[in-house]
Amino acid sequence: MYKQLMVYLLVISVCLPQVAMAIEPVRTIPEFVGKTENSRAWINWSDFVIRATARGGINVSADKAHTPYDAMAKARQEAYRLLLQTGKSVQLTAAQTVGAYLEEDDELLAQFENVSKKAAVTGIEFLSTGPVEVTLELPLTGAFASLVLPDAVTRLEEIEAGQTSSDMDGSAYTGLVVDARGIAVRPALCFQLVNEDGKEVYGPAYASREHVVANGMCQYVPALASVEENPRIGDNPLIIKAIRVHPPGNSTLVISDTDASRLRSSVEHLAFLKRCRVIVVIGKRAQK
Repeated sequence: MYKQLMVYLLVISVCLPQVAMAIEPVRTIPEFVGKTENSRAWINWSDFVIRATARGGINVSADKAHTPYDAMAKARQEAYRLLLQTGKSVQLTAAQTVGAYLEEDDELLAQFENVSKKAAVTGIEFLSTGPVEVTLELPLTGAFASLVLPDAVTRLEEIEAGQTSSDMDGSAYTGLVVDARGIAVRPALCFQLVNEDGKEVYGPAYASREHVVANGMCQYVPALASVEENPRIGDNPLIIKAIRVHPPGNSTLVISDTDASRLRSSVEHLAFLKRCRVIVVIGKRAQK
């Protein structure tokens, strides 16, 4: 018995540090959700999904045989409503939300609602007190992104035409990491990176629409540890620091002119930008 206890404690001591090191994804919670046990929603910018959970109550006057199904139907309906509202709250560009963009076109709004109806049920929980909780999940990539991403003129061919083999710096970078820790950044589907004069260095015009729809323009992570061995940026990423956000809003990041020149200096860089091999670290900066 003593030996079994010692083995158990040893296992716990090994596992606990690993649990402590688990890194939470970058999440934003819509302001309208509020603090309630009956419904909650959030946007996971590390995995590019919207999740909404709602609870359906029981009708005490209804047939007991149908009570769980009624509660489940109520929960799913409320979760869908919350998911739809959360989808509209997603920041599309620095100055516009998805909802504001959809308001301009009734047909587009109807298509958006149809896309949202295809959200997957990822959790059903029957509570001991009778109510049922349902969780829905909708990817920000794929059909969602294809529908809401604004048209952008790709300037890759124009930029590449002005480059020569002598412009290559031989660094063989496989991706880009933007260290924005300590800066209040609001994640957006159309992420933009500009130099100190506000000139775009990376954004919709530099990324292939196909890659943006499939993988997002960039991945937001909460810590540099999330970058290690991340397949999105390969094994030799270029790491640069953001200086501040660029108005309007808090979604566009400013980098130094020196780093901007490094990104513009070669066709090689344009290649990984086109494939959206970009990660933005927006966690808190460690205290020294």
